[in-house]
Amino acid sequence: MTRSVCDILGPMKLHQLDATALLAALAKGETSSVEIVSALIERRRAVGDKVGAIVLPLDDGARKAAESADAARRRGDTLGPLHGLPMTIKDNFEVVGTPATLGVESRRHHQSQHDAVTVAALKAAGAIVLGKTNIPQLLLVQESDNAIYGTTNNPWNLGKSPGGSSGGEGAAIATGQSPLGLGSDIGGSIRIPAHFCGIAGLKPTVDRWSTRGMLGGLDGQEVVRAAAGPMARTVRDLQLVMTALDPTWQARRDPAVLPLRVEDPSQISLRGLRIGWFADDGFMAPCPAIVRAVAQAKAILQAAGAHLVDFRPVSPADLIYLWMAVISSDAATTLQGQLAGETVCKQLVPTLQAARLPDLLKPAVARVLSLKGDARLGRLLKSLGRKPVEELWRLTAQRTQLRRSELDAWNEANVDAVICPPHVLPAMPLGTSGDLTLTLSYMFRYVMLNFPAGVVPMTRVAPSETSWQGPPPFDGIAKRCAEVVLGSAGLPVGVQVVARPYREDVTLAVMAAIEAGAKSDPTYPTTPIDPVL
Repeated sequence: MTRSVCDILGPMKLHQLDATALLAALAKGETSSVEIVSALIERRRAVGDKVGAIVLPLDDGARKAAESADAARRRGDTLGPLHGLPMTIKDNFEVVGTPATLGVESRRHHQSQHDAVTVAALKAAGAIVLGKTNIPQLLLVQESDNAIYGTTNNPWNLGKSPGGSSGGEGAAIATGQSPLGLGSDIGGSIRIPAHFCGIAGLKPTVDRWSTRGMLGGLDGQEVVRAAAGPMARTVRDLQLVMTALDPTWQARRDPAVLPLRVEDPSQISLRGLRIGWFADDGFMAPCPAIVRAVAQAKAILQAAGAHLVDFRPVSPADLIYLWMAVISSDAATTLQGQLAGETVCKQLVPTLQAARLPDLLKPAVARVLSLKGDARLGRLLKSLGRKPVEELWRLTAQRTQLRRSELDAWNEANVDAVICPPHVLPAMPLGTSGDLTLTLSYMFRYVMLNFPAGVVPMTRVAPSETSWQGPPPFDGIAKRCAEVVLGSAGLPVGVQVVARPYREDVTLAVMAAIEAGAKSDPTYPTTPIDPVL
């Protein structure tokens, strides 16, 4: 008699399988959707209180959907390429009958009347919604806590941030509470949690997946746009879901979606592929572990037959200040309206205060910061605040020119992809991200430029990499970064992979090659993990 997955692993071990393996076991009749849902619920009950990732469990609905999926399979009916696979959804996506709070108290009792288009597309492909995951207030900081659901902790070190704004997804997937998640990314919100939690995540080209029903804190702001994308423990699971969803189905429900399928990444050969690389964007140097991770990824790709070339990113400082200038162009009026009567999370306070600072005071304060050695913070302050229409148009034109300049640089270097740091730091201590916004230059870059970008796990911080190396930190943010690095031993480190617009297949192929070369290394951040104090 054939032994089932449950016979081999036991019912509590199904959480260790990735989405691709779970679907294979379902297809072979080795397990059922009901067994998988039950195992994941048990996993949440075992570790959920420690990390606080899944904040709205949908157990009854998931069990009923699993029963229907199993019945359909017994009849010989196919519900789609994700038939019977449970997954989690980030709080800001509309899921019918549930709140999409954005971490704002006034939305606690909101009830979505419809599924977001991407959520509906996942269900149409056969996926089962297991629950919704935590976010930061209004999705705008590198942590995931709010007054409604509390704080999500990083399972690799419960005193660290799992990232934001899809930090609940990152922690849920890293601990095996969910095999697959739906996130969104306007400044690194998929890629930061992937890097901090040791999982894989992809920010596609904007409108690859629909953003209709994907809520944000700055509705109507279109210069820098968020993308919906997948998160998982393995790159093959990202490939699975990116090729599973029918873009024509989404395009019929959202006019922004391009009805163009993602090509099969397995058809991309690494041999002869030209890949640019850089370990420092010239704006802010990453910590030693991240520099090492990029070097290791470079060696893996070279061994796979790719041709690696030095690449210099275009205008790194201009990009991050432009992102901040655009996001704050209404002087935080929109955010203030949503936060009326609410307690503002402490990580968001510095940005809101700076955005509201009177224009007449900004040059003087920026000058003082520069004299104190904080020129980067001084320029950040000057970039924030209200912009007249003509200034917003100028910024929009600058964004467009930077996108074109980046593509020109790729063409001049003749590269198909680029690998680089995902961040300056590994996961930072909880509550400390408010004054570390400028560490996101590597994340902001590919949102502003609208190139597809993913993060793949690579290694963990070594004890020897937890002290500042090189000249002493010269400004306030560098000193803060040195403090974060001190307590980072053992934390996951990822590498960012970028491809040309609409070439998610190339991004995923390069990510898969890095993953294949990194997984055998003893420092690889293997998941799922049990939470670590």
